[in-house]
Amino acid sequence: MAIPTRIARTLPLPPAAGELLENPQRIPALTRDRFTAARRLSALPHLLDHRSEFDSVGVYCMFVGHGRTGHSLVGSLLNGHREMVVSHELDALRLLDRAQVPVSRNQLFSAILQRDAEFTGLGREWEKYSYDIPGTAQGEFDRLQVIGDKKGAASTRRLGHSPELLGELRETVSVPIRLVHVVRNPFDTIASRRKLKETWREYGIEKFFANADNVELVSEMLDEDELFRLHHEELISDTAGVLSELCAFLGVDPGEEYLSACAEFVFDSPKQTRHEIEWSSDEIERIEQKNQEYDWLSRYTFEG
Repeated sequence: MAIPTRIARTLPLPPAAGELLENPQRIPALTRDRFTAARRLSALPHLLDHRSEFDSVGVYCMFVGHGRTGHSLVGSLLNGHREMVVSHELDALRLLDRAQVPVSRNQLFSAILQRDAEFTGLGREWEKYSYDIPGTAQGEFDRLQVIGDKKGAASTRRLGHSPELLGELRETVSVPIRLVHVVRNPFDTIASRRKLKETWREYGIEKFFANADNVELVSEMLDEDELFRLHHEELISDTAGVLSELCAFLGVDPGEEYLSACAEFVFDSPKQTRHEIEWSSDEIERIEQKNQEYDWLSRYTFEG
């Protein structure tokens, strides 16, 4: 095993990688999950190029909540800050959950950089929307203070099923974690899902509130200063104000130029998708009643 030993001596490697080189019989364990293996391998150049820059990271940011609420918008806005990198749909918790060989802090951070570079290379387009924000620092950073991943609904379901993953995440990143929860009128969220997925047409209401219960579970596992909840409609009506509060929550200074560029990019009014599908009176009543069981949804009705 002279070659692996020579590589291990000349190239600084995470403990898990060094262990694999010294014990190649364990390599099949790494490839049992192709997603994890592919992400580790594609992130290796970023690990080698940016390892020392991870020392400045002070906060890990992730998202919880439902899909079709504006998480992609918020993640892209944060990613435009020169001291933040928030990848789009890496699914960081899946990396931790599925890895046969533990993912190290630097491996996770380099995978985030790799996914961000990948998304930037694809033009930052997702589900017919462009998240390429002019005048911001997307795809680059100066001093990296905040790093994270935008994968809200899937992360929430994963934590609902395996809440111990939150502890694994804390141990892996070794910095304070901060969770962002974007809330939108449930009628708009459910309508958007119904337009995309057949199963949501029959079971959409049940699916939505089952995940709302997951949000509650995750919230109970957090300290008060670890969760920032923002409402989609307020972000659109006061982008600079809400984004300033969010940046303060994450521990970075937004700067007027950054806030102005973000405010210029965000659309003028929220899209009311609820009016694009048909509802029964029973469905409207059920959703409005269920909304009252959650303090973060109690403001919402079909009319507003």
